[in-house]
Amino acid sequence: MKIRAFLLGFFATGSQVLLLRELVSSLNGSELFIGTAMFGWLIWVAIGAWIGGATRKPASTTMLFVSGALALPASVVVARLTPLLVSGVVGELIPFSTAALISVIIVAPVGMIAGSLFPAIARSEHSRPEAIVIVYLWEGVGAFASGVLITLLAGEIMSTLALSITIGLAVIAGAISLLSRRGTLAVAGAVVIAILAAVALEAIAPDIDVLIDQSKYHAYTVELSLETPYSRQTLLSRDSSLVLLTDNNVEAQYPDLETAENLLIPPLIYHPDARRILYIGRPEFGVFQLSRQFPNLKLTALDPRQGLDFALDSALLPSDTVERITNDPARYFSSTSVDQRYDIIIVGPSDFSNYRSSREISSGFLLKLKDHLATNGLLYLPTHFDSDRYVTAEASMLLGAIHNVLRECFGHVVVWPGNLTLFLATDSERIELPFDSILARTLSLPYHPQYISENYLQDRLSSFKLDRLKQAISAVTLDNSFNHPSLPYYQALYRAKANSLDRTLLNSILAGPSWLIGLAVLVILAVIAVARSHRSNSVPLLIYFSAGAASLTLELVSFYVFQVTAGALYSDMAALIGAFMLGLAVGTYFTHRSAQAGIEYGALILLVAAAAIFATTCRSIPIGLALVYHSLFLFTVAVATGTLFVAATLRYYRWRDSRNPGTGYAWELVGSSLGALLPMTVLLPVVGFGWLMAIVILLCVLTVAAAV
Repeated sequence: MKIRAFLLGFFATGSQVLLLRELVSSLNGSELFIGTAMFGWLIWVAIGAWIGGATRKPASTTMLFVSGALALPASVVVARLTPLLVSGVVGELIPFSTAALISVIIVAPVGMIAGSLFPAIARSEHSRPEAIVIVYLWEGVGAFASGVLITLLAGEIMSTLALSITIGLAVIAGAISLLSRRGTLAVAGAVVIAILAAVALEAIAPDIDVLIDQSKYHAYTVELSLETPYSRQTLLSRDSSLVLLTDNNVEAQYPDLETAENLLIPPLIYHPDARRILYIGRPEFGVFQLSRQFPNLKLTALDPRQGLDFALDSALLPSDTVERITNDPARYFSSTSVDQRYDIIIVGPSDFSNYRSSREISSGFLLKLKDHLATNGLLYLPTHFDSDRYVTAEASMLLGAIHNVLRECFGHVVVWPGNLTLFLATDSERIELPFDSILARTLSLPYHPQYISENYLQDRLSSFKLDRLKQAISAVTLDNSFNHPSLPYYQALYRAKANSLDRTLLNSILAGPSWLIGLAVLVILAVIAVARSHRSNSVPLLIYFSAGAASLTLELVSFYVFQVTAGALYSDMAALIGAFMLGLAVGTYFTHRSAQAGIEYGALILLVAAAAIFATTCRSIPIGLALVYHSLFLFTVAVATGTLFVAATLRYYRWRDSRNPGTGYAWELVGSSLGALLPMTVLLPVVGFGWLMAIVILLCVLTVAAAV
């Protein structure tokens, strides 16, 4: 039973992490879908656990393991191809509601199989409470092993698809070996098969990934398909043009002289004496080539995706012409000596649909960036938002929020309307230029722009367009901060202008707070009803539910903070989930051994203390210690959760051994699913980080009161 439970944890957590990675990269890189995908995963696992426990003659564990191992890589491939169901246009953005539904459906087959395995394994010991606790314990150990494996291999060593096949083969080998009833042989066989599969797949996986992407982007030639620690990258070519896709979203195209001029010429107009420029992003798609027209200009690129360097050098530039800094921007500005200063820092255009990109428009990030600007240095922020002919309500909210953050950090901010709305920010008064000076400086540049020309500037910077844009953003009070990360949600609303369902959902979320009050009252009344109930199963089911809801909320909050501060959630998510699952195993083990009465109260108090300490310290942790800090936090939360699971199991099954062995597990997963969906997808943009942590603490306190 222990080995089967270990395989369950290894398979379930590996599947969860790999499907989350693939869904994020296939659905335009937004972490908002982590919440919906985890909600779907946990709901399907809960359904599978309840059905598996209620079925009198469940399927054999071997058959379930084999079915799940085959379904995992198939689900990964389906997830990668799902954008074709929405549109055949390369890089077209998927509506929020559609992407959320896809993320829930894709995880259904593997999730239900994983859920069915829990009661099937626990039944081998006649469903007594000890058996359920032992399965939960060894599931956590297997989950930790899976998390470590994926952390070491995922990204630049093995792709998501290759890892899904490797994990599937290892699980099949272990399940079949168990038929011989030799545990050592099962483990050894699984390890050998996994190693052989990893070696073989490492050689052929890149070709498989290219083949899948070629079927997805059939009108182009796929030059490159790879995963970096931050995203999935695809380089497409057709005729003499190149397109770089990041997480199924068009990041850059070449040649595109108009965009290149918009990305480089405006800051040089305002700072013609600039010699050192730092470009955050990939400037190889025109900006580097254009910078050669300025003999005294030294351009440096800051980007963490080292895996792209060789491919872009081969396709666009020889390597000796590009000076690159391979580092995450948040890490670079936080840890690099401020002796390295730049005249201009350009933040490459982004759609702010995820926390990793939207954090660059926050006072914390910009103030650190500002330290790396030389005296009278200039920050340049081009955006994809169109304000040329009119400014929509959604665009005005986004542009207004960006303008408010820049004004908070810099003394002077200038905005250019156009197909790309441009922001320039500095503390120097020299930025306040009349149109004649702008035109004169443009004409004096060593390079004569083809698009940012005299006639173009007269139309773009006309008083009518400038006044209209200023009026549109001046009334906006929206901000984007660590406590209220609003840009990703309003970016989704901006995308939703052609989708009525998206508009309805997002507006109802962002409207607040009337429905929040009703939700809070409903939760409080439910807890009071449980506390007053005389049924023996009410309190343990509440403990199951609260443990799942609180722990998943804190887990996703940790993901959010880690992404905003360290920027590497895509690669380190497996390590964080592994630390969480190890904590579950440790908490379950020691609680099961001690079996002390009333231990659930101590566990709930530990959750409260961990949440309070995290809320007050998470922003002051050095980036170099971020992974250790968040792993320890999640480990602590999981220890408390494992303790609560054992305590609730002893309460619920003590006098009714024949109860469905999947019921308690399912109730915990229902709480976890709501903890995955509501806090980060719904509550965070409305109530903010501080109040969200207070809600978690309040839930734990109410559960203590009900249990007493």
